[in-house]
Amino acid sequence: MDLEQLTKHQITLLMLLVSFVTSIVTAIVVVSLMSKAPTSVTRTINQIVERTVQTVAPSQNQGATVVTTEKTVVVNSDDLAAKSIAQVQKSIIRVVVRGGKTLITRGVLVDGKGTGITDAGVLDVSGADMFDAILPDGTRVPLTVRTAVGTSTPLAVVDVAVGTSTGWAPAKLADASKLQLGQSVIRIDGVGGDSVAEGVVSTLPTRDTQSEIESTVLSMTPGAVLFTLFGEVIGIATDTLAASPNQYTVITLPTTSTATSSISKPSN
Repeated sequence: MDLEQLTKHQITLLMLLVSFVTSIVTAIVVVSLMSKAPTSVTRTINQIVERTVQTVAPSQNQGATVVTTEKTVVVNSDDLAAKSIAQVQKSIIRVVVRGGKTLITRGVLVDGKGTGITDAGVLDVSGADMFDAILPDGTRVPLTVRTAVGTSTPLAVVDVAVGTSTGWAPAKLADASKLQLGQSVIRIDGVGGDSVAEGVVSTLPTRDTQSEIESTVLSMTPGAVLFTLFGEVIGIATDTLAASPNQYTVITLPTTSTATSSISKPSN
């Protein structure tokens, strides 16, 4: 076939055919490359399903009707991580000796009354008996250790005199039983300002290590906080796990009282 003898109509159809074939080849190549891409690439975009429940006012002859609709919202993982970091930062405290400036450990506020969880071992070896907590907005307030340090538990429950400060918010705690291998996690630590790093869950708690979880991201300072991509705090780095900086002590769910009872000094 001589292309020069084709009519305008035939040339247009030929161009459409070439474009169609090219698009099919491009799609095949993209799908093939995506199937070979590492998990960190394919995990860049996450799909989150949100459920909205709407209650319709009942008429005289029928009861209330609940209409449930589902919508899928595409969220960039970078935006989600930044939002979660900002959320968790509001619950993190820095523990120092009363009147001092040197960081002893970090901790997490877990309820609206100022109850916090921190590293008991580091408080014990500090040799101090009076501490301050520095809130996220830089406010320094008194901190009282509620449970005795020097016990077998790696965690200590503390009371922080948050008063009327509005620069903080209690953390949302994760349910360790629902965590999955390979799930994205973020760590916040640092002696002064906050330092963050991202990794994944590498080992889940077992029957022998119910209070420990491993991650690919390492803790650099005592009390480093590990949390999910959705801002749910999993645990903190403790002195008992100092030799394994990839391990964190899990903060027990579902409530503060549960966490308190699980780390109370055992009776003789």
